[in-house]
Amino acid sequence: MSTQRDVRTSSGLGDLRGHLQAWTEAGLITADQADKIQGFEGRSGGHEVPRWVEPVAYLGATLVGLALVLFGVQVWDTLGSWSRVALAGMVTLVLLGAGLALVGSQAAPVRRAASFALLLTVAGVAATAALVLLGAVELDEDVALVLTAACTGAAALALYLLAQTTLQQIGLAAGVVFLAVAVGSSLDVSEPWMISLTLFSLGAMWLLLTWRGLLRPAGTGWVLGGLLALTIGFGDVDEQALWSALGIAVGLGLVYLSAVVDLRLLMVIGVLGLVVWIPITVTSLFEGSVAVPVAILVTGVVTLAVVVATVRHDRRT
Repeated sequence: MSTQRDVRTSSGLGDLRGHLQAWTEAGLITADQADKIQGFEGRSGGHEVPRWVEPVAYLGATLVGLALVLFGVQVWDTLGSWSRVALAGMVTLVLLGAGLALVGSQAAPVRRAASFALLLTVAGVAATAALVLLGAVELDEDVALVLTAACTGAAALALYLLAQTTLQQIGLAAGVVFLAVAVGSSLDVSEPWMISLTLFSLGAMWLLLTWRGLLRPAGTGWVLGGLLALTIGFGDVDEQALWSALGIAVGLGLVYLSAVVDLRLLMVIGVLGLVVWIPITVTSLFEGSVAVPVAILVTGVVTLAVVVATVRHDRRT
């Protein structure tokens, strides 16, 4: 009887976690409220985790990385190539082990601590792979960079599939960007507009995957995709007005999209993009002291126009 009750309780907590995540992404409750609800509902399934566990776990993970840095500063030059690899690999395994041991906890603070440790694990994989390929094996620099980025991206993807959290999605985005930059560098793609277009493409892909429900949490996916997409404005200094105008278009699209998906943070990112790219565009087109106030005026008018258009499109807003 007790076993059946425990199974039902565990299943109920799993269902509750899914519901709470959906409610949080929809903006019905905050993440803190979701954690409190889950903690309250799961209080009878075992002892309550002390509040100090989460910050202490953060501290422990940070100290492990800090110890590696300090140790490296003091004795790095005296270590051989494989000794450096062993040191970085050991720290990475410690972080990975801690993250894997804690990630399945029912307590939200413990899962957040595990997510932090797993994010640091991605950085550890990148450092270890670089030490092996550049230091110990001594491959060609471009080849080693691409392989290091591939290892980092693969590790980030594996950990994201293990725990689909905000930090793991950030790690995955960083791994994908690292891989794209490494491949571009190996192909001698150094033109700023090509780099900007690549980052924009990654942002558009991120938004599409989030829209299709393949990236979770969805809120994190919208934000990361929006930030990457806004980099389109950095295209080319010689044609700044054209590229910053594209940045304006992306910013307007993000503001509209924020109303569709009902995510205020995405709206903030879109508006900030407008605040950045509209003055740059106007200043590029019209030189003189009047350009800045005109740009600010245009920013305000365009932003209000987007609000009016959105409200007229969807009366529920």
